[in-house]
Amino acid sequence: MSQDDYTVIPPVLTVNVEDSMDIMIARDTARRVASLLGFAPAYRAQLAGASGALAELVLKTGTPHELDFHGVQDRSRVGVRVSCAAPWLADVAASNVVMALRAKLGDLVDEIELKGDTPPVIYLIMWLTSPRKMESLDARESDTLTET
Repeated sequence: MSQDDYTVIPPVLTVNVEDSMDIMIARDTARRVASLLGFAPAYRAQLAGASGALAELVLKTGTPHELDFHGVQDRSRVGVRVSCAAPWLADVAASNVVMALRAKLGDLVDEIELKGDTPPVIYLIMWLTSPRKMESLDARESDTLTET
């Protein structure tokens, strides 16, 4: 599926990646975005891991980059999209980049894409599915009441 098929929804945040401290900021920003969209804590951490790995990767290029964090919507699905322009990948086959990113990130995100030419842009997407949703306070309270 192409990023053109998604509608960008809030939150929209950006992290400048210039030094190693920014990796932590990228991880925290991913957690915040995922929390705002209703992801459960374990999946916030999963997205934070993927975002930190991407931040670490772009830091190794030696030039400042921006990681963009967006809420996205595709019909009834909502998710988080992390993107980063990657000019150093201009002459590399997109399939090789996606394969390498998938090897590094494993199954931390649902979709990994490299789109465009000038410059190419890396997209990581995690969808909010039923098992990934944060349990509501009401549901937790009713579970507690039935246990006592």
